Amino acid sequence: MGPVRPALTTDLRRAWALALGTLVLILAGPLLLLPTRLARVAEAWVAVLFLALWALMVALVIARLLWSTTAVFTWLERRLRRWVVRFAGDPSGLWLHWTRRAHRSEMAHWCLQQAVAVGGAEAQFQYGLIFLEGGFGPSGQAAAAEWFRQAAEQSHPEAAFRLAEVLRTGANQTVPDRAEAERWYLRSAGWGYGPAAAWLAHAYGLGDGVPGDVMRAKRWAEQAERLRPHPELSRSVLRHDAAPEDPLVRLAARTAHGVESLAAWGVGHWVGRWGLLLGVLLLGVVLLGTLGWLFWAGSSSLFHLPLLMAAALLILLAWQTRQLRAGRPRRGRDRLLEAAEAGDPDACHRLGLAYRSGSPGRPRDDLSAALWFRKAADQGHREAMLALSEAYLGGHGVMRDPREATRWAEAAHRESTS
Repeated sequence: MGPVRPALTTDLRRAWALALGTLVLILAGPLLLLPTRLARVAEAWVAVLFLALWALMVALVIARLLWSTTAVFTWLERRLRRWVVRFAGDPSGLWLHWTRRAHRSEMAHWCLQQAVAVGGAEAQFQYGLIFLEGGFGPSGQAAAAEWFRQAAEQSHPEAAFRLAEVLRTGANQTVPDRAEAERWYLRSAGWGYGPAAAWLAHAYGLGDGVPGDVMRAKRWAEQAERLRPHPELSRSVLRHDAAPEDPLVRLAARTAHGVESLAAWGVGHWVGRWGLLLGVLLLGVVLLGTLGWLFWAGSSSLFHLPLLMAAALLILLAWQTRQLRAGRPRRGRDRLLEAAEAGDPDACHRLGLAYRSGSPGRPRDDLSAALWFRKAADQGHREAMLALSEAYLGGHGVMRDPREATRWAEAAHRESTS
């Protein structure tokens, strides 16, 4: 994928600015009523905000105790994206942009489904590519032609060309129809798609599926030459090799690696250990002062709502302390690798992702990524199955094998519905 179009960049910034500005106005607007006679309305609104924040913290604590925070954050991310799209001039284009930038395959698939629901030729074309590449299993490949047809009817040139290819060859369990294929080749070429013009020149010159016509072949050959350089055929946006590396994910990985390296150095040197001790003491003082202030505020007017909010954070802090105490760090320890070697499927999947994207501590290694994905997938890890399917589909670390890719994609689908 190339750089984002300037129009889309402007629309994206405008949508985020309007969405966040409106959200802040909705959340903070009632506070302007505090100096007025409607102060009780503002106080009630503050109590509602505290309760909502407390409920979110409790949900995060429960998710953390269950070793997962993905569901809570995914729910929040989806609500936020839907809110921002309300202010976008091109909702389908914005959903497609997020599809290309999504790091998790589930979020990318969800964003693409939203783009298709909104409508738009490019979204329908991309959905057809997933069916064409077997992303939904061999039983769904026949639907590719229908999605290409919907996009082509909105004057999408490559969708018309792909539809013509499917109709000409009879691929994906469709009945060959060379006459209709010729019509879509002509439409695609008429919309300025070079590969379609090149195919028409070849077909009319050799009589391949159409009556031979030297004059028409010459005319289309000249048209194909004028349209050079011809674009490469598109690949599904859900293939991780079709999208650029997410800069935020790369920055997060580097930051996490730097923090881990600093922590390892601190544990291994007396200066670091004394620094950690002083930091813990300072944190304790700050925590006690904060709790005292919350108690004073809760006793005065808010009926201990701040203390209820702090309870969720205290439970989470106690749980994290227990986990750290159970596995005290030692110099050079690689917890993720230890957990993966112990057979933890989630750790195997995360280690595979680390090797697939690469980091200063773990250089990119598609073979190692595929091996760890396979180890997690054999234990029924759905996201690892999807990652392994992508590896077989694109030939990353393994021999390219569409049948094996389809098998793992169907296994992931069965795992999600079971």
